This record gives sequence, C-alpha cells and structure tokens, in this order.
Amino acid sequence: MNSRPTIAIQGQAASFHDVAARQYFGDDIDTIFCDLPFRLVFDALEEGRADYAVCAIENSLHGTINDVYDLLQVRPSLIRGEVILRIEQCLIGMPGATLADVTEVYSHPVALSQCEDFLDSALPDAARFEHPDTAGSVADVKASGDIHRAAIASAAAAEMHGMQILRRGIETNHHNFTRFVVLTRDLTEQRDGDKTSIVIEAPNQPGSLHGALGAFAAQGLNLSLLTSRPIVGKPQSYMFYLDFGGGIGEDRTRQALSDLEDMGCTVTVLGSYVAATMPEL
Repeated sequence: MNSRPTIAIQGQAASFHDVAARQYFGDDIDTIFCDLPFRLVFDALEEGRADYAVCAIENSLHGTINDVYDLLQVRPSLIRGEVILRIEQCLIGMPGATLADVTEVYSHPVALSQCEDFLDSALPDAARFEHPDTAGSVADVKASGDIHRAAIASAAAAEMHGMQILRRGIETNHHNFTRFVVLTRDLTEQRDGDKTSIVIEAPNQPGSLHGALGAFAAQGLNLSLLTSRPIVGKPQSYMFYLDFGGGIGEDRTRQALSDLEDMGCTVTVLGSYVAATMPEL
C-alpha cells in the first residue's frame, strides 16, 4: 500500500505550486500536475485521485485569486493549512546563453507583469509571450534549444531542467509573496489551529456588515482578510470571505460565530489551521 500522499497542484514540476506543496508535505509525495483552470485541481481532489490539493489564493502584489475563492464556496473541501512563499523570479536561458542573446521571453502573464521594469530596461527589444505555467515555459525553452529564448520562473525550475539562470530577483517589487492554501477532501478533518477562514452572507440591510464585523471585535479576534464576491443569481448581493486569528475550538470564536447567526448571517467555515510564518526577504 502506498503511504505517500498524493497532492494535486496547478502547474508543472518545480512550479511555485510544487515548491509550496513540498514545503508543506516534504519531498516524499506523489503529485498530480493540473493545467488551468483551477477547477481541475478541485476535480482531482473531489474525485479521490488526490489526497490533498495546494492552491494559490492571494498574492501581495496582485491581490486575491477569485477563481479559488469561488471554488472554495461550492466544492467539498476544507482548508487544513497554508504556505506563504516569497516569489523570486529568475530569467532562465539555455546553458551558455547570455543576456545579450535573448530576443524572446516566455512566462505566465502574472510573472511577466511582475518583471516589467527589468524587461523594459534590460531587454527592451525582446518580445514577450504568455505561457500557462512558469515552470512549463522553462521546459519549452529547453525543448527549443534556442539561445535566443528565455523564460521567467523559479530557481528550482532552472535546476530541475538543467538550465542557466541569467539573472536572479528580476521582479520589480521584492515584497512579492504568494499565499497557498492546503486542502483536504475529508470534511471531518477539522484542525484546531490559530487561524480560521469563513464565508458569511449578511442580511441585505443597513448596518448588517458593520454589525457582523463588530462580533469579532467584541471577542478580541483580529481580522487579517476581508474580501467580497458576488452571489451568483442574486444581483447586488455579496458574500464575504474572512480570515481571523483564532481557532475554531476557542470559546471566543464559538461566541463570535453564534453572534453572527443571531444577526441572521449565514456562516460557512472553510477551515481552521496553523497560520504560516511570513518568510524573510
């Protein structure tokens, strides 16, 4: 019997999702590599092909990943943990290539956007091409064998494919962090950590959101995230995703959630888990 957990991720080996999965679970894992959209990752988890899934949910520069938030609400999964990675982007080329050789750059559109200043200054004449995966762009450049092509991806991708890092840390803003959530399909696997994620739907009346947020303040629970998403089929109505510091088993958390229900709010707990440590620059 295989005791190695199987993890579903978006992207290929040595992608940032792969790095995050290995940081959380270690290297003794089997991995299912999924293309976009993110629902394919949730499909692998829901169908039992994966024991767990790892999905990026927000980036410090580009904000929340709405597709993942929407899927958390409608797919049977539970957040059991999180990983925060500092995202260092590297320009990666063929062995023996130099920066002066590069006339084409390939990567995920977010990575290209994060590195615009470097590309504008160091490679102003290089054409830029979007690719669905950062690590996949490295694999494709390697397959081409063309010294005039380069990719933007992680140092892990360069190492895995035996490619050359032409420049490290080419992202415009080095305060570039991505938060990943670790999901389980076992809805009974509720872990009592020090952070909880929930979704609330408040009554559509004046002061309802103010009152809902006050329930957390009254219990001394610090909100670390508040974002809204439209409710499908209910125009001008919204659900609110919240993260707060406190475990689901704490008395103050139970009281806050009870107070929300007394206010007429619908509450869905997405998971309670141990908060990740912010990496150093």
